[in-house]
Amino acid sequence: MTVEQEALPRTDAAVADATADRRGLASVAWFVAICLALAAIAFLPVMPPAFSPFMLALGPLVVALVLAWREGNGAVRRLLAMLTKRPSDPRWYLVLLLPIAWALAVVLAAVVLGEPAEGIFDGVDASILIVVLVVLIPAFAEELAWRGFAVPRLLPFLSPLAVALVLAVPWTILHLPLVLVPDSINEGLAIVPTVMALFGYSVILTWIVVGTGGSVLLTGLVHAGLNGVVPLFRGLDTDQAWLLRGIVAAGIAVLVILVAGMWRRRQMAPAEPSR
Repeated sequence: MTVEQEALPRTDAAVADATADRRGLASVAWFVAICLALAAIAFLPVMPPAFSPFMLALGPLVVALVLAWREGNGAVRRLLAMLTKRPSDPRWYLVLLLPIAWALAVVLAAVVLGEPAEGIFDGVDASILIVVLVVLIPAFAEELAWRGFAVPRLLPFLSPLAVALVLAVPWTILHLPLVLVPDSINEGLAIVPTVMALFGYSVILTWIVVGTGGSVLLTGLVHAGLNGVVPLFRGLDTDQAWLLRGIVAAGIAVLVILVAGMWRRRQMAPAEPSR
């Protein structure tokens, strides 16, 4: 680059893009702060534990939609368009097998460590399909907020790996009431595997949404699958299964980081509704 080229002033478009990027970063800061406030509310004794999962899943989506509306310039439309964005490369649909592969890896690891193999899937029946359907709405709500709203606004400043790890912190904190609050759905389960699993999920789901150009459709289905395969663990010791879930999720995330080179800076194409 010549000296003359370096001295050229930035174009109006570049200035506008930089301004939009800064506004997006500010929106994410507000998003994270409000989500942490929701987590704090979930710890209050007056908060019914049965209500917390819905607040912690749907609350961030409401926050994201409000912040996108405040940004204007079609931000809400672009965000919602990510729900119907399909990957242009059909090979991305293979990630829909990831939840099953993850669950079977956990079961295999449990058997290797001494879990009786006989009858290990006896508790699995058609109800697993109901579970998947039940978790669809919370999964898509979380994905539209965290991967749809937050990830694209951080990508101008960070690599996909850094984005995944930065967002994993508040996302994990938001899930802690489900483990630490008495009578919550995951009460008494170990914290470390919870953190490992959520950080692993954050990496995997960020990789998918960036690689597909913004397909919340795909990340939502994978997220729902990760939650929906829980009945496959019914025959396992609960504490051991919880630990192995975290370890295997973290292992898959490390593999994704190495294969996809997630430490490299890259942008995500704008989401457009599929036709």
